[in-house]
Amino acid sequence: MRLPAQLEGYVNDRFGSKRGLLNRLRARLGYLLGSYRQHREVDFSQVTRLVFICSGNICRSPFGAFYAREKGFEVDSCGLHTRGGDPADPRAVAFAERLGIDMTPHRTKNISDYEPRPGDLLLVMEPRQYEELEALAQQEQWPSSIQLSILPLFGKPPSPYLHDPYSATEAFFDHCERQVMASVDGIAQRIKDATQ
Repeated sequence: MRLPAQLEGYVNDRFGSKRGLLNRLRARLGYLLGSYRQHREVDFSQVTRLVFICSGNICRSPFGAFYAREKGFEVDSCGLHTRGGDPADPRAVAFAERLGIDMTPHRTKNISDYEPRPGDLLLVMEPRQYEELEALAQQEQWPSSIQLSILPLFGKPPSPYLHDPYSATEAFFDHCERQVMASVDGIAQRIKDATQ
């Protein structure tokens, strides 16, 4: 279905694409119906490291890790579908640079190279990624102290879905990274509240 140009521009800049909008609406409905309540039930008093995970480990997850590191957290990041060894997306590097964060050292890492640690909180960007990660955690028999959740559930407004900005407009790319920031800020506050 073809949208009027102005509406299509709005959808692309705000949601990444029509598919991004549909996925966001589906996930938001599930959130309102309580489907993701358990994903917000994290024992933040036990969290010692934040591990950010997306598909390619070039846009969302590396920026989340670098931003969280700036806030004083121990971090890691991985991609579920990356070959590994590639730099971050230049737009992510530029966005971080505007905040005074240098992301140029980043190189992608596949989830197969993740080394589990007690106290890890693994944070994905989408429900589908959560399901994939949950299956992997069971298959690899990661320690029960490792917690899994969905990063944008801790943003404003909370949402279980943050569309991949890789092929999106510049406006959506920046919107996406700001959502990552808001979610990390939300988690930072939850950890602070849990450890005071």
